[in-house]
Amino acid sequence: MEVIAEAPWNWFLFHDDGKLYLDVLVENGAVSFSVAAELTREQADAYRRDGPDGLALLAGEMRHKALERTWRIGALPADWGEQSHAAVHEWQSRVKR
Repeated sequence: MEVIAEAPWNWFLFHDDGKLYLDVLVENGAVSFSVAAELTREQADAYRRDGPDGLALLAGEMRHKALERTWRIGALPADWGEQSHAAVHEWQSRVKR
């Protein structure tokens, strides 16, 4: 798993085994958490066509649903937490934040 794009303090885009996953930061007062989803073919095409701007609407929708408590977790790899955290640390070491 690897991070292939980021909108700082907004989202990370992951690539794993031919699939794309968007992990979105959600903040509500002093509480923050993230929600993630595998991109559909149409969403992946929007990213490929429009770059990071192609994910802005999706990230906003995911954030809104999470805050409204209507977000439904889809299928993610079994070791999502461990692998996504490792990928973010690798990404950040390359970007030198």
